[in-house]
Amino acid sequence: MVKAERITEMAKELFKEERRKMRLDGWFLAKERAAQSFEKYQELSTEKQCAYSLVEMVKAIPLTISEYSIFVGTQDDSFARSYALINPAFKVEEFSGYCDPLAVFGDIEPSEEITKERIEKVKKFNEQTAYVKELNGVYADAAGDTKEVAYFFEQVTGHLIPDLREVLEIGVKELLKRLDESIAKTEDAIHKDNLEAFKIALSAVLILKERYQALVVEALEGASGERLEQLQEMNKVLERVPEYGASNLREAIQSFLLLWQTMCLEQTPNPFAFSVGNADRIFEPYRAKTQMSREDAAALFKHFLVFFNVADRSWAISQNLIIGGRDLAGKDLTNLTSYALLDAYFDMNLPQPILSVKLHKNTPAELYEELGRFFFTPGLLTPSLFNDDAVFPLLERNGVEKEDLPDYSVAGCQEPLIMGKDNGNTTNSWLNLPKILELTLTGGTSLVTEEKLYDLPETSLAEIKEGFYRNLEPFVDRMVAHANGASVALSNLRVPFLSCFMGGVETGVDVRDPKEQGTKYNGSGCLIHGLSVLADSFVAIRHLLAEEPSMSERLLPALRANFVGYEDLRERLRSYPKFGNHIEEVDREAEEIVNRVSDLLYRKKNYLGNPFRPDYATPSTHLLYGYWVGATPDGRGAREMLNYGVDPFAGEAGEGMGFRILSNMALPFEKMNGGYASHFGIDPKFFREQTNEGKGVEFVRKIINPLFFNSGYTDEIAPFYLYVNVTTPETLRKVLAEPKKYAPSGVYIMRIHGTFVNFLDLSPAIQQDIIRRLDMASTAL
Repeated sequence: MVKAERITEMAKELFKEERRKMRLDGWFLAKERAAQSFEKYQELSTEKQCAYSLVEMVKAIPLTISEYSIFVGTQDDSFARSYALINPAFKVEEFSGYCDPLAVFGDIEPSEEITKERIEKVKKFNEQTAYVKELNGVYADAAGDTKEVAYFFEQVTGHLIPDLREVLEIGVKELLKRLDESIAKTEDAIHKDNLEAFKIALSAVLILKERYQALVVEALEGASGERLEQLQEMNKVLERVPEYGASNLREAIQSFLLLWQTMCLEQTPNPFAFSVGNADRIFEPYRAKTQMSREDAAALFKHFLVFFNVADRSWAISQNLIIGGRDLAGKDLTNLTSYALLDAYFDMNLPQPILSVKLHKNTPAELYEELGRFFFTPGLLTPSLFNDDAVFPLLERNGVEKEDLPDYSVAGCQEPLIMGKDNGNTTNSWLNLPKILELTLTGGTSLVTEEKLYDLPETSLAEIKEGFYRNLEPFVDRMVAHANGASVALSNLRVPFLSCFMGGVETGVDVRDPKEQGTKYNGSGCLIHGLSVLADSFVAIRHLLAEEPSMSERLLPALRANFVGYEDLRERLRSYPKFGNHIEEVDREAEEIVNRVSDLLYRKKNYLGNPFRPDYATPSTHLLYGYWVGATPDGRGAREMLNYGVDPFAGEAGEGMGFRILSNMALPFEKMNGGYASHFGIDPKFFREQTNEGKGVEFVRKIINPLFFNSGYTDEIAPFYLYVNVTTPETLRKVLAEPKKYAPSGVYIMRIHGTFVNFLDLSPAIQQDIIRRLDMASTAL
């Protein structure tokens, strides 16, 4: 038996090998074969065309097994080098969203094998597909509104959480039998055709397994010593999974990886933000079957984590893995696998996948001690934190059945969904509140470009708030129509394989069906930007009118001039109360905004007639959308970032952590069933315990309990999400100035929003955003 230490060494070498990959060509080879498949099967239903294309893609992608592998599988063929925010060349002013479905073909550099002609041929095929034509039509129709980002929308590819627990337990062959049973008793012709397509798609993972096993058998011929033993074990595992149920942890991980690879390949390229779910609950039964030790389990999980990192910049971001939590009775559900996963994360410190942790009032001190290692080790990843005691009632109020509550997990950055049952379309739409305020102030003229964009009625400052809300609804109506249009366009790309793990075996309905609901729960998300900028602006206008009415006539000219020549007015505006300092007036203003905007969105229906879910998260888009907003009445300058999530505008909350938490708790979190984002930058000097484990418990006392479990302060839903960076701006500036000294491995992990990334991989704009939002005065203890 190969020892845990050696398995760990191999995982670290495997990651180094992965980071040396500079090309990602597999997605193109897959798309090329898919194009050929669609032409071959064009007479079949869309569902079966997509199923056969997956089979052909599995046959086409190049497979290899590293000498450092103990599992087979890769995500490399499912991703391109597209994700702008972790691209060092990213520029805020050049970002235009992920709306061009053909842009990915510009990612790949022609080579001797993959010629320019081949690339152009596949691009032209995709250009003529119903998906691309319909999506381009929707974006063209919305061009006026998205030009300066009054709102945005996108076709959601991933952003959900498949439930692989059943197939890990029973195996693919048994699942195929269940599909046969469903086909036999189904009378509906469309459902029957779908189920037949699900069978075809499910067979793809068995083909993938056979191809990998052939490589293992081939490698066995020349192997000796330790590697021979490893390959023999790999072959033994592949004899069993994924056809049959896993009998131990190694088999469960291997089965999971093959299923995951196939699922991602189905949506190549760039199926952003599929998430694992409660990994400790998924894998603990298999660890327990053989009573594997924490050390040995952690060694296997290190290879599991490497799988989620793609090439030189770990491109497959926002794939979330969560541990911990409670059951309906409040019993803690952490287990030995929870801690083994933490050990794997701590030792590897990889950019992906995201680590999240569920907390509750009965979370054991041991878990907090373990988390202290993460929070207080410089350059180490830090988990996002979720409050089960608040999420359970939040989801139940929004229609989730009680029995499903413990199965909520996190998709992408921070969106709570029910594993295997919820297609939340979480990033379907994006709303820019300060831009709509700007257009209300100017009667539809851009303060950024001075272009007349809309004919909106003139609104006096005294009536600006109600004028804003009057203008907001038609913008939201158009946003909803275009978001739904994007979802319908995406439905041309069916996902029969994924549907098997989202309830499709029982319903015979594809996850993406735009007319019939294929999952138990469904919604569409709207990410709402600029909460505190809007609240601060409303308060500033009110104070200006009451205290300096003669100056109010200068406000609009000052905004047009970006305060040049109006510095006195800007200082006056900046002196007025700001969110994050526990000032009742502005806290109530923010509360009203959340209530009114959320209620408006709740009333809007998505493509299946379900409500839009308000999500007050801004995954670096506070930079992107802020770039298209002129100066605002709170004193913010033109093209500056907006506030992040539900946080105060950077630099405006100077009264310390206690007051900031109290402002935060004034918000109606019961209106945020789509999620929200909040970040604390914390100076480590405020923690006095000698060990990092001790500081973890201190962290609970000083941060978590006041924020999450302050039962005496609110009768409504308490805050339920937080991520932190425990560092200072000075430290990060040193890392940038001397990376070899402070990050000799080339990896220094920081939180960017709901995900963590290698700080050194980022563009200067994103690096400076992280530094600025540490905002130490707002979190002083």
